[in-house]
Amino acid sequence: MRALLASFALCVALGSVASAQDANARARTLFQEGTSAYQEGDFGEAAEKFVAAYRLTRSPELAFNAGRAYERMSEYDKAMRFFRIYLRRGDVSDEVKADIRQRIEALEQAKRRQHDQVFTLPPSDDALVQEARTFFQRGVAMFRRRQYEAAMQAFTAAHRFAPLPEIFFNMAVTAEKMGNLRDAMDYYREYLRLRPRAADRGHVERQIERLRASR
Repeated sequence: MRALLASFALCVALGSVASAQDANARARTLFQEGTSAYQEGDFGEAAEKFVAAYRLTRSPELAFNAGRAYERMSEYDKAMRFFRIYLRRGDVSDEVKADIRQRIEALEQAKRRQHDQVFTLPPSDDALVQEARTFFQRGVAMFRRRQYEAAMQAFTAAHRFAPLPEIFFNMAVTAEKMGNLRDAMDYYREYLRLRPRAADRGHVERQIERLRASR
């Protein structure tokens, strides 16, 4: 699915034709400004513009665009709210519905991970051999006990069997706990390289910037 929807339906219900036309024109301007901000990487500005345009039009396409902007910032609750609006009100195919539901599920998982700090469930059986699964689970157990060196050893062993994005993420968080900021940044970058559409991309990008500033 494309990053943003490039058009939207105008369905403003106002008291007069003149006021409706004014609102439509304002919504189009906001839509264009939001699109430009998104393309420039200013996702906060983009979200503000798309939400303002949505309030004028109640267009499901604008709800989707607002959801995408919030998703890029890892604003999980807001992203899920606008994606659900799009599902309820948009005239979309089953394929698109499935994509949006997958996005919502990924956002819910990313929100839960804020509490756990690391991926606690190993990847699927198809992606992870038994040896890697054993080391992965040991790494999670050691991390929870705050035994970070032992956790890193376990995640590193899991990585040798299966260099998956979840393992790189856990290695990044663990390296940060150990004070190895350069390694943490490298692992976060590898996580994003392997999972460019990650629901927590905005959060990880902020982590990288914070680590860079603290070095």
